[in-house]
Amino acid sequence: MQRFIALLFMLSFTVSSTFADTRIRVGMEADDIVTHTLFSAISEHFHLSTDYVYYPSFNDILTAVETGEVDFAANVTFTEERSKRFDFSSPTNIEYTYLFTRGGKKLEQLGSIGVPKGTIYGELIAKNYPHITQVEYDGQDVALRLFKQNQIEGIVDAINQLKPLLLAGYDAQLLNHQISIKPVSLIATKGKHLARLEEFEALVHSAQVQKALRENITQYQFDLRQEALRNLATKLGVDRSRPLKVKIESIGQYAYYQDDGKLVGITPEVLFSACEILQFNCQLMSQPGEAWETMYDDFLAQKVDVISPIAISETRKEVTYFSKPYFVSNAIIVKREGYKNGVYSNVSELIIERIGVVTNDIYHELLLDLLPQKDLHTFSNDEERINALLSNEIDYIIINRSSFNKVLRESKEILPLEEDSLIRDFYSTDVAIGFAKTPQGQILAELFSQAITMLNVEKIVGQYNIMPDWKATLLSEKRLARLTLSVIILILIASLLLSLYFNHQSNTDNLTRLKNRRSLTRRYNKGVQPDQTLVYLDVNKFKPINDTYGHEVGDQVLKELAHYIMRYWKGQSYRIGGDEFILVGTVSAVELSHALLNLQKIKFRSSANGVELEISVAFGVSKPRRDVMSLENVMHEADLSMYANKRKARLIESRFAQNEQQADLGVS
Repeated sequence: MQRFIALLFMLSFTVSSTFADTRIRVGMEADDIVTHTLFSAISEHFHLSTDYVYYPSFNDILTAVETGEVDFAANVTFTEERSKRFDFSSPTNIEYTYLFTRGGKKLEQLGSIGVPKGTIYGELIAKNYPHITQVEYDGQDVALRLFKQNQIEGIVDAINQLKPLLLAGYDAQLLNHQISIKPVSLIATKGKHLARLEEFEALVHSAQVQKALRENITQYQFDLRQEALRNLATKLGVDRSRPLKVKIESIGQYAYYQDDGKLVGITPEVLFSACEILQFNCQLMSQPGEAWETMYDDFLAQKVDVISPIAISETRKEVTYFSKPYFVSNAIIVKREGYKNGVYSNVSELIIERIGVVTNDIYHELLLDLLPQKDLHTFSNDEERINALLSNEIDYIIINRSSFNKVLRESKEILPLEEDSLIRDFYSTDVAIGFAKTPQGQILAELFSQAITMLNVEKIVGQYNIMPDWKATLLSEKRLARLTLSVIILILIASLLLSLYFNHQSNTDNLTRLKNRRSLTRRYNKGVQPDQTLVYLDVNKFKPINDTYGHEVGDQVLKELAHYIMRYWKGQSYRIGGDEFILVGTVSAVELSHALLNLQKIKFRSSANGVELEISVAFGVSKPRRDVMSLENVMHEADLSMYANKRKARLIESRFAQNEQQADLGVS
């Protein structure tokens, strides 16, 4: 009997202890989606009742855990000092950290920021951006007051500040990829919940919880940005009850009608997704086959509110407000196969050719500037232009690459058309959504721009835009179907591709991806044309850079210079060895001066190696001449020019040093 009573007592003690341990208290700030996600998963898995206790600041949470007022908290960075006050799990997740500003300014642009008291943000900012003045605050209300009183230009804080600051009209940028923010952990009151903390840690590390955390964070950010953007639209006085009339041109991968009449493509996906985010009633007014000229005329007459895809140009900025670009269009020159191969290297040389354009599109505007006084053949759409090119009514068309790929892909036969490989990509333009030049249009452009930043534009483009290497595959398929000798054809194509690959490799500099000396001598084996300029470049004091910082940094310097060359030089570019580069092109005096001005000195920074340098580049120029001249002689001219420039620079440097020495000695 006594043993039974003792057993009953022990059982009651165990039940009461387990029951007492099924309720936990978690400290958190309001809107802390990370803490809520983690402890919701913990509560469900371990069948716990969780009381969430809200505190106005991070410091208050730490105090509550330390005193036992609550049992656990999340999102705490480990430090040796804190380990004396709390039990820590191993890292559970990243600390989602944001920069909040007005107008989307970058961290390096700010002079002062607010940081929450008791966090590691102040130390990180001081280390990475020492020029920024920091103001500590304690709680959301204080942060907002500092912002409103213009005492700070930005705030660096965790995800719990995302909702109040977004809804207050501030912009938010994730900082985790800019500064090295340590991961965070769960903490518990010292010595009280260590076993339970280890159980929680194991669950939080599971794939299921980590996936739920990522998805919840992503959706939370999207929902908040959407709510903030809709509030902004209301604040700016946008009338959502009035439909927005939209016209979308059916062209290439941008937009096309399916057999069921549905309009699909990059443009409708981006535009109508933005409309949904903003809760706007966007009505499609364009019809299948409607010409761009008609759409654009209606837009200019303000019969429609929105038009897309539309390329951004200086001329159009006078009559259009543009959204943030959602695509970059690369223009190519297309001709009939075999027509005047290797004759032209620049669009401006096509003065005697018959060129087809779509009336009033961006390439029509461009050619009117590049080929003044030339009569262009105008068409309503790309299909008409392609047919005219095939029937020998015109000789060349300018078309964006994705549209040309789509034409070839959808053709039932192999079209005898090809890109002019010598001219290559000659013009790139940003493609956006256009709005009427009205006060309402200006507001809409800003709202749609912000909505576009919320979309996964890269994924949308990838869904509809055919990659550049599809053509070889397509031609292979059609030839196989026509000839049936599939194995032989595949071998031939493989051989061709290998040949092209090896040819490309043999003419390309492996480090910079510019063309190499072999390509230079091949291209100009018959001499340099009279109207072409040749520029000889090399890096001043390149050997000391290699000797001081190593060849890895030296290679990075050359790659950075190549990047600048591709950006500022409108012509052919070659690396002929070491730090020597040759640039050749038909350029004006203004274009030459602009390129050299931007190439003389470049700023180089290697975060991985902790190196920051200003690289000086020497140059010599051989300007246009009366007749064709051999490459060797032209390079010799440029080499002499470079020598003269270097000698002049050394004389100036020597005189400057001499003057400084005399000044130090008191000589006047």
